[in-house]
Amino acid sequence: MTILGNLFLGIAALVSILLFNLIYGHHNRSGDAGVGYAWSMLIGLLAFVVCMGIVAISIGVKGGYAWIGTNGAMRTVWVLGGFTLSMLGVFILYTGEGMGGLPRFLYQIVKAAPLLAILSVLLSALLLLNEPLRANLPTFVWRLPTFIAVGFGVVALGLILSAKARNNAAISKAAIESRDNFLQGQLNHVDTTDVMKDMVFLLVYTDANQKKTLREKALAKIKSRPDWQEELVRRLQNDWAPEAFTFLASNEVDDKAMFVEPIRQGVLIQARLVRENIRQCRDKYDLYEGKFTWEVDRVLRTVDKFQGMGTDYRPAVQELRKALDEPVSFEKPKLTAKTILDKWLEKH
Repeated sequence: MTILGNLFLGIAALVSILLFNLIYGHHNRSGDAGVGYAWSMLIGLLAFVVCMGIVAISIGVKGGYAWIGTNGAMRTVWVLGGFTLSMLGVFILYTGEGMGGLPRFLYQIVKAAPLLAILSVLLSALLLLNEPLRANLPTFVWRLPTFIAVGFGVVALGLILSAKARNNAAISKAAIESRDNFLQGQLNHVDTTDVMKDMVFLLVYTDANQKKTLREKALAKIKSRPDWQEELVRRLQNDWAPEAFTFLASNEVDDKAMFVEPIRQGVLIQARLVRENIRQCRDKYDLYEGKFTWEVDRVLRTVDKFQGMGTDYRPAVQELRKALDEPVSFEKPKLTAKTILDKWLEKH
């Protein structure tokens, strides 16, 4: 086994020379040449790992791991862990994974790591496989290359984890900035909207699920218009009724009496809009299970706030429910909005 192990150790050494040339030589790493470079590196690393695996088995057969652990089971665990870490170190350091974003001075230091990692692996294997070579060496000296090889694996793993942490932090920061920019864009839109002409475009920002700062700004802008309630009533009586329901579902009005009948009319308009929308659907991607849930929820929340004020909203809500039964030319999904309306009608 010693001869076989040394044979594959020699092959691994030759492969390492190729790897040295690939990583430290001047090679074109763009275009087709870059693809060839990547494949050469990958094949070289795999060949090195296979050779060292055979060498590791040879060392085990010769009893080269007798100094590791206290029993056979623990020794196997430590050897497998050490081999995996050392090979992982070679692989990661040679492919450059996890090195992006490192400070320049640290990157220059790490650039030398692939050479040192592979040399420590080769030297460790040479000493563990050939007992005569280590016979006259202090114990610490012939064990040191093994510790260094495993140490490079730990460092490489640390680089990967560090890079992942930096990447996650960058993604999180970008997401927060994106949300902040989007919110600021909405706030700017509220500021620049002419409430006397385009109040209807601010109603969507008054829903209860909006950010507090955005919602409060939109409400203040809307209520700065003297006839904002009259404008809401007018919108309930045309195709902007869904936007009016968005406001009314989440906010109070000063004169509830003026909204009682317009709300009934608005529900009927919403029913018509639902029918028209369904007729335009061509497949299940247009008419999906959750479609109209938002509209129905806002309508029912509004109706519930104005119950008992002299108008029976049940017939209008029934019409909205019937609208969801509008036939289509494809298999119709089970709409959640139907279930919501059925439950409401059962209670009323």
